[in-house]
Parts: sequence; structure tokens; C-alpha cells
Amino acid sequence: MGQGQHQESAAGREAAAAIAWLAAVRPEVACSVASSNAHSKSPDGFWSESANVETCLAYQDRFASGMDDKVRAAHLIAFYSHQFSLAAGAISLASGLVPIVSGLRFETYSRPCDGRTLTAGRFHFLVELSPGESEMEREAWAKSFHDAFVAHLKPVISILKRRCGLSVRAQWRLAADSLAGAFLEIGRRRGEEETAIEHALGIVKRAHSPLASRQLHYERITVFSSGGGEVRSRTYRIRGGCCLFYRADGGSYCDTCVLLEPELRRERLRAHLLDSKV
Repeated sequence: MGQGQHQESAAGREAAAAIAWLAAVRPEVACSVASSNAHSKSPDGFWSESANVETCLAYQDRFASGMDDKVRAAHLIAFYSHQFSLAAGAISLASGLVPIVSGLRFETYSRPCDGRTLTAGRFHFLVELSPGESEMEREAWAKSFHDAFVAHLKPVISILKRRCGLSVRAQWRLAADSLAGAFLEIGRRRGEEETAIEHALGIVKRAHSPLASRQLHYERITVFSSGGGEVRSRTYRIRGGCCLFYRADGGSYCDTCVLLEPELRRERLRAHLLDSKV
């Protein structure tokens, strides 16, 4: 076996291991390597069917009541791009490969919750892995991931703009927030937080990208426990867009919301950190 073939197979094994890891730690996201007998539509085919769009929009009502179409669209693009980013990010950060989604479906699955089993919905991504990409330089990798991410989301954002009226710019901001948050979560869980953050910033901060936002950034929050002894510190993704949750019945601003004043946001994050188990 030649060196290139060995590297490709090693990257493929790393990608498969990342998919298995994701299934174990985040079962609300599903991802498989595409095969010829997979029962899924192409992404364009999935989103071009109005029944699928309506099903995914209606699913957002389980997260809050009193949503109008723009709030549903905001939640859906955030929900979808976060799941997509977790799947693609887990594979790419582990293997260096940039996955391309060739099949997509929205499916139900069972998940435990407070001693009960609930039925929930998730996207299932069938991906193709391009051989020979694992040795790309970071800048080339960031451009490749960025271009694939943007190309995948562009038709979804266009459909939601027509259906719900939520602006294209607002949706791209939410997509960028989702990617940055997903990469932070992957890095934190795998003990590679700083590396994951660097990779995320290389994607979302590209010049002239629809993902680029001055407001989106990461911030380290540090607090002392009430006794003054224990120090807690955690990095948070600070949003560049707004999910509009404050417009739903009983809704409020998220702790990392772009609409909060910076010091108020920090106060809320410090309180969150003190209350957390981490």
C-alpha cells in the first residue's frame, strides 16, 4: 500500500471513529457515511419539498409557544446549522477531511429525559468523504470547510427567506453562531478547546464571507466561588445574531445574546458559571 493510500485509510478510520464518538455523546445528531442503499434524499431534494419544510418549522414549536414564522425560521436555521456543524465539525476536526452531505432526512428517535423516554426529532446526515484532504494546510482546510458549509446552507436560507420572511443576513449570523458554538462544544468534550476555537474562527471570520460578523467572538469568563477559594473559568461563544426567542411567549434574551450590553452579559455568564457543575 502506498503512503497516500495509507494516509487516506487512516483519515477514514479517524472519521469513522468521530462519527461513533458523536453518536455516543450527542445522540440528537445522526451521521453516517453514505452508501448506495441509503434511504435519504439529496439536501436540495429534501428542502425543495414543502412538506419537509413545514414539518421542520412545526417541530420548532416544541421549544417555545407563541412563535410566529420568523421566530420559527430563526430557530430552525440555528437548529439545523448546529446539528450540521456538530456532524461535519466532529469528522473534520478528527480527520482533516471535509465531509460533503449527499443525503438528508429528518427522523424520530428516542431519548431519555428525567427517567422517561421521549420521542424527539433530528436530522440524519449522509456524508461523503473526499480522500487525500487530510494533509491540507490549515488555511486551505478552512477555505474548503467554509465553502462547503456555505454551499450547503445557501439554498436552505433562501427557502426560509421566501417562506418566513426572515432576512438572509439574520440567518447567516445564526448559522455562524451555530458553527462557532458547535466547534467549541466538540473541542471542550475532546480536550482540544483552543484548537477547535482557532479552526472555527478561521471559518467564520473570512473576509467577504456571509458568515463574517464583528460581534461573533469567544470570551473567557472567570469567577470565584462564594468562599473565595475555588476559581472557575470557561470560554463562551458570544453570538453575532439573535434567535428571537425573546419574542416567544415567556421568552427572554439568551445569556450570550448579541442584544445584551456586554457587562450585563458578563454578569449573567458569571452567574451561570457559579451555578454550573463544571
